[in-house]
Amino acid sequence: MGAVRRALRNVDVTPTEAMDILSWAQDELPAIYERDQTAYLVLGSYRSPYIRRVRSVSDRLNRRYGTYAFLIGDLDDIDVSRLPEFRVKFHLTAALADYITTVIEQDAGGEINELGKLSETEYFRKAYVLPRGYRWDTESNLRDREDVLAAAAQIETATGADEETKQSELSKLVDRATAAGIDVTVEGLTEWLVDHDLAVPSYSWVQLNDFRLFELQDRCCPWLTEDELVERTDELPGSPRPQWEE
Repeated sequence: MGAVRRALRNVDVTPTEAMDILSWAQDELPAIYERDQTAYLVLGSYRSPYIRRVRSVSDRLNRRYGTYAFLIGDLDDIDVSRLPEFRVKFHLTAALADYITTVIEQDAGGEINELGKLSETEYFRKAYVLPRGYRWDTESNLRDREDVLAAAAQIETATGADEETKQSELSKLVDRATAAGIDVTVEGLTEWLVDHDLAVPSYSWVQLNDFRLFELQDRCCPWLTEDELVERTDELPGSPRPQWEE
């Protein structure tokens, strides 16, 4: 009920609603707080084709010994029409899960709201983010020209930024690339961006900063292909993979 109070910002819950919520938790959540299991809450978009990648992460985690990975959407509804049901389910499952991971591929949708919740709540300490195509353009991430081009593509496709801001960010990127010993220019990057069809997700500046926050905590796992997504999933903490698979 502490999680429920956090979800509702201390709005009073009637005795009947409290009983309905607790009954739902008793039916739906035992596997989450089972002591002998590692529970993973898997977040992400339920729209096609993104849901397929969210499911693949959940399925991959469930192959581990003693691991129960689940999606909020797989849980039954709570019969509390007066209350914001999803908020209640999110806070209950996030509070009880051992780990949380979210798969992100776009700059719109419910998963963006979930990312904000994770970065600003007590759930941050046990959360991991899996953003497709993310690359923070610090010098340590700039090893060759391809890295610089990928960072430039992310700047170009970022939403919520005007051309002046993008040019300023490209200029900073060039300065960092030069410091890393990579010979590029703003003009060269701009020309390359015009000539190429960018096959990378467009993220907002807010999302990129949240990704960077997780990266600084070593809990950001970028990927581009589905094979890389599987590899990043296998790197998440928790129960190990079964040895017979090796």
